[in-house]
Amino acid sequence: QQLTLRTTMPHPTESTLLDNQDGRLNAVTMTDHLSASLDELSADMIAIIFGYLAPEVIMGLRRVCVKWRDAAKKTIIPSNFEVNSVEKFNVMRVMTTALPNLGQISLQNSNGNYKYADGEDPVKDPPGWARLFSNADTLNIEVISNFRELHSLTMTSPPLNGRFPVLFNFPLLQKLEIKYSSYLKWDLEVLGGLPLLREVNIAFNMRLTGKIASLRVVKDSLEVATISNARNVQGNFMDLADFPRLKLLDLIGTSVSGDIRDIGEHDFLKLEALDLPVRVFGGNEFKFQRISEVPDAMLAIHRLEKHSKFRVYKPSHWFLSEPSPERYRWLGRGCPYPPFEIEFVKAGTRRGWRWLSTGGMAWFFCARMACEVNWLDPEPDRRSSDYETYIKDKDRIETGFSAYRGYRQPPTAEQYRQLCDERSRALSRRVRARRGT
Repeated sequence: QQLTLRTTMPHPTESTLLDNQDGRLNAVTMTDHLSASLDELSADMIAIIFGYLAPEVIMGLRRVCVKWRDAAKKTIIPSNFEVNSVEKFNVMRVMTTALPNLGQISLQNSNGNYKYADGEDPVKDPPGWARLFSNADTLNIEVISNFRELHSLTMTSPPLNGRFPVLFNFPLLQKLEIKYSSYLKWDLEVLGGLPLLREVNIAFNMRLTGKIASLRVVKDSLEVATISNARNVQGNFMDLADFPRLKLLDLIGTSVSGDIRDIGEHDFLKLEALDLPVRVFGGNEFKFQRISEVPDAMLAIHRLEKHSKFRVYKPSHWFLSEPSPERYRWLGRGCPYPPFEIEFVKAGTRRGWRWLSTGGMAWFFCARMACEVNWLDPEPDRRSSDYETYIKDKDRIETGFSAYRGYRQPPTAEQYRQLCDERSRALSRRVRARRGT
């Protein structure tokens, strides 16, 4: 009966696969048919099926027969393999020949159980390194070079010390992520070994060096560039302004400089999100020296926001610098705090900004300590669908009596003294009026 099934019934009917008594699947017949069908498949077809499975599963299936072993070697494996133990590393080592087309590898924190053999120019006696790895196995990370189909490489707190050129030589790699690496030494120039890179996500790499212009080797493919808390990365962020696919740029915590006022109408055309460090004019936590510098910075941001896909650039903690000659001190009780912080506002689709104070309890009485809004967009048409939302948002923004009503920028020191005097006289009149009743 089994021979007949294989030779004359490769595709059994529903009645053959069902138990004659109660309609349930005939397990024996079904298993036999599955075996027959797999025997008919080529190694290439089995490799396609294996591509839907996890690497660990394929490693077990490859032992079934020679054909399945050959299929495993041909399988393009998109799923990730995580290395977080000596056992997992040994499995990866076997995969270099058994599953050479592995697509994603994640090297994780070893928790002191193992470390990788030192690379070129290692840091001598890293603090705590000897104690942490006193009983650890030493592994050879260079085996990873055998995965020539690798398209994603992630490293989180990897136990690496020194330079490892082998980690940056994957012609098909599209995503590189390295986080919390204290002793891995590398320069942005090595990205030349990753010509198809689409996403680079780097955070807290203390030994990373280089110029941001080194990213130009992947200009035509790069879509996401996050390099944060890497103080030795330098250059001008405008070196990336003509990248045709760049959607996200985050350089917070680097030494990159530049000026957002240099952004033109044809720069960063695909950009959706932007974060710039303090050394950039208009970057996060930037301190302006002059009040007159702010409008041009805002217009530059507005040019970005007018791009159809741009979502957000809201640098926090923009202030008039403490040493600025235009800054002055609060004159004490009864006076509003000087409005030396800058706030972005939005009413409906209309964007704008204003000066305000966060001194004392001003954060609680935000509207009372704010100047008038400097709108960057025209008011929506009264007949538009957005107009009602705009009016509600505008009323919320302007709620309450403002000490700086009529001012679109901080008053001068003399104007501020006059304002305080006027408020003091008004308060005195109210007190006398109450006593007289």
